[in-house]
Amino acid sequence: MFRNRKKLCFTGLLLISLYTFHGIKAQSVAEEPVGLEIRESSVNAQVISHILKITNRSEQIFTGTVLLDPLSELRSLSQGEREISVAQNDSVFVAYRLIAAKDIGAGRKAIRYIILNEKKERVLARETYIDIEEREQIFFMTDDAPLMITRPEDSVRVHVTVNNSGNTYQEVTLVFNVPNLREAPAFTEMKITMAPMEQKRFIHSFIPSGNLLSSGQFSVHITAMKGREKTIFGSKTVTVQNVFTDRKYIDTNPARNLYPGQGLADNSVTLSYRQYNATSNMLQLQGGGYMNLPAGYLHLKGNIYKYNSGHTPMITNTSLMYKLEENEFTIGNVSEQTELPLFGRGAKAILSTADRRKTLTFGAVDQNFNLIGSQPWFTEYYSFYIQGALGANNSDRGMEATYIYQKNPYEKAIYNVGGLQWRSLLGKNWSIHMETHGALSSYENIPDSKFSGAAELRYRGNLPFGIALDGSGYYSDGYFPGSRKGTLSFTQGVNKRLSENTYISGSVGYNRTAPKSYAYTYTYRSENSYGNIMLSLPKLGRVTSSLYYRHQGESSPSYTSWLDEGTVSGNVRMVSHRMGWQGRWQSPNARHSLFGTLEAGFFADPLEGGRSGQAKTTLNYSFREVMIDASYQKGAYYLYEYMMAKQQHKEFNRFTSSVSINKNISKKLSFSSGINFSHDVYKGSVPSANLTANFFAKDNMAFFMNAYWYRYTFINSSNMFNVQVGVTWNFSKSQPMKGRKSKVVAQVYYDHNANNRYDDGDEPAGGYLLNIDNKAFISDEEGKVRYSLVPYGEYIVKPIQTGRWFFDRKKITAKSARTVINISLKQSGTLQGSVGYISDENSVEILPRYEGLRFIVINTDGTVVQTVVTDADGKFTTFLPMGTYTITFDTKTLPEHSECKDYTRTFTIEAGKITVLDPFEIEVKERKINIKRFFASD
Repeated sequence: MFRNRKKLCFTGLLLISLYTFHGIKAQSVAEEPVGLEIRESSVNAQVISHILKITNRSEQIFTGTVLLDPLSELRSLSQGEREISVAQNDSVFVAYRLIAAKDIGAGRKAIRYIILNEKKERVLARETYIDIEEREQIFFMTDDAPLMITRPEDSVRVHVTVNNSGNTYQEVTLVFNVPNLREAPAFTEMKITMAPMEQKRFIHSFIPSGNLLSSGQFSVHITAMKGREKTIFGSKTVTVQNVFTDRKYIDTNPARNLYPGQGLADNSVTLSYRQYNATSNMLQLQGGGYMNLPAGYLHLKGNIYKYNSGHTPMITNTSLMYKLEENEFTIGNVSEQTELPLFGRGAKAILSTADRRKTLTFGAVDQNFNLIGSQPWFTEYYSFYIQGALGANNSDRGMEATYIYQKNPYEKAIYNVGGLQWRSLLGKNWSIHMETHGALSSYENIPDSKFSGAAELRYRGNLPFGIALDGSGYYSDGYFPGSRKGTLSFTQGVNKRLSENTYISGSVGYNRTAPKSYAYTYTYRSENSYGNIMLSLPKLGRVTSSLYYRHQGESSPSYTSWLDEGTVSGNVRMVSHRMGWQGRWQSPNARHSLFGTLEAGFFADPLEGGRSGQAKTTLNYSFREVMIDASYQKGAYYLYEYMMAKQQHKEFNRFTSSVSINKNISKKLSFSSGINFSHDVYKGSVPSANLTANFFAKDNMAFFMNAYWYRYTFINSSNMFNVQVGVTWNFSKSQPMKGRKSKVVAQVYYDHNANNRYDDGDEPAGGYLLNIDNKAFISDEEGKVRYSLVPYGEYIVKPIQTGRWFFDRKKITAKSARTVINISLKQSGTLQGSVGYISDENSVEILPRYEGLRFIVINTDGTVVQTVVTDADGKFTTFLPMGTYTITFDTKTLPEHSECKDYTRTFTIEAGKITVLDPFEIEVKERKINIKRFFASD
């Protein structure tokens, strides 16, 4: 009974619930008689297709309108509002194609469709969403043409246009850098936030300093960055040209402009003061300077110094040289590389062909290094010489002949020395170099003349199997007056590559020196020999290494007096043999490197017989600006080391270490410093320290300081200290020009009668801009510009910018001391044009762009005359000489979804008249509408 009641109650509740739900549903249907379902399909990144399914749930025909909410950020390619009629309990489909414009922002966008009844009352609305991805597209532009400075007191204005073509806001930072700008910051930063599809123009203004105005041109570097992280998205350089009426030709090495304070070493002057401990000091002036002349140049260089203890200053390495083409004439301190040493005060001349294949050198040298020494010129020790060369510019083939007359008061002799040099190639793989010298000498105490000579041979070449050889041999008589008298020597080297990273090499050599003299008794004699074999090992990771063997022999009688009498007599000879290993490691980023050697061997004891050991190890570590060195040697390597140790009855050993640092603190300040320590058996402990600092105050001036200290113990401890301070002034970073030069004078005038002559009725064109040799000029009130010290050659003269008066580009040839150019200006005509857009209701919706559309102007010869660009209003104006031209619209600069069918025009320009072209019509393409048809199934 109870169960039946319970079942009955449950059934009643269920019926009540179903009735209530049916009532709610009926109410909903009554409130929304029409249903709307949105089906979405993406066509591409910009076009979205929507198909709307509209269902009539009522029992009567629904007539109304479906429309796209005009507040939506997307636009319809077809009609936005559509009339619909839906039968009862039926459905219809409506298709929409929407376009997302390029200026739409990133993020989620809502699209709303609204259904209205026939009374224009809202029935319902539905929304859907699409996600627009972030698109970053930003770039900047500058003017390609150089900026001109015609008035030094005016500011320079650099224009930069930044275009944010993306769909996100961008934080843009522009950094302007004007190198070597004085009296103002060299770096200037500009910041701005740009909206999507926004374009803005920046202007950076600055007053150029005097050093920039004195140069022919200078650069402004621009770096563009985006975001808070300042990611670089572009960089450009704008050239600023100084416009002159009168200027000189300057030949500059571009590499030198990168470093402040650096010019030619012989085109600067250095003044320094040096202090030695507390008692001695020196004042020194050294340097040189160039002066370009209409033909060639002069070069004066010198070195003048004076100690506080002396009365006469010393002038050395001081000379005046005149160079014309390849010819040189020098007076002052001169030197010549010959078999006899030739250096001192005197004069010399070098005559040469233009290609330097043939040269003739002759000169006179008073062998006194002080230019203002008290000894009269050419009285005691002097030389005359002459040298001729064929193939002087060819290091492989050629010959030279030399004659020297020298009076030598120290040897009490007069020398007549002749020499012949010959070099040539033997086949493709061998080269040979031979020299012979003969001397006929007259001595004061010997009645007959003496003959002596010397000969030398050098060669290099390749044998089969990749074996390379090089060697030399030299012999001179003991009485030969050259700098290598009494010498016999030879060397031989060989090397072969075994693989890409391994090779084997070896060398042997022998040298014996025993000079003789008719005026003095020479006891000096030495004999040396060596031999090396080295094998490189395969690379192991980042370690490269090699093994080697070394033989060393040394013999001399000069050490017999070093020890107690009777201990040793005659030659003392030392022969050693060593094996060694050396290796190098470098980190992947090249910031760390390690180099070390380890070798050991023995030598035959020169005095006691038997064998003594010798060993040495070195280690070098560098990290960025820091370098650390250490070495330890046990056992003598050379005779003087052995004999020094024997004097003290000790075994030779030496330890050395050093720490150094080289640091560029900034572009203006650098320094280097080092601490050194060495200890051996005869010098004891010797600490030392050095410091060098350089400060580049200006681009042509630098201060420096050098300091050095060391302490040694001989009889007692001594400290040596010296410090040098000075300043260097660079005159110019330009290079001297050895050729002939011309002064170019251009006369610019208005040729009113168009006869290409400056005559009655014409007038000077003052203030006209023109370009000669890529240098900017402006004519003075008389219509003249002057360009001096211009090397002979061909140059281009052209107008800098278009205007109402013009002249044709021309080529000139400078081949005399003065070159005069007549530049007749002819009146030009004016060309004006514009663009316009054509669209209708079926056209694609675009954002019209008027600025930056490019047109190319071509003359009848097919030569591009000008390229013009439209302004913000879509207009352009330019000036052209009289004639017939063709202008072509560069369709690559058109906006997307547009075209210009009539993009080429032919026109004629008349002097003093304005030619106006019909507007170029830019047609916006029509939308492509896809029609989908749906049929209700039975």
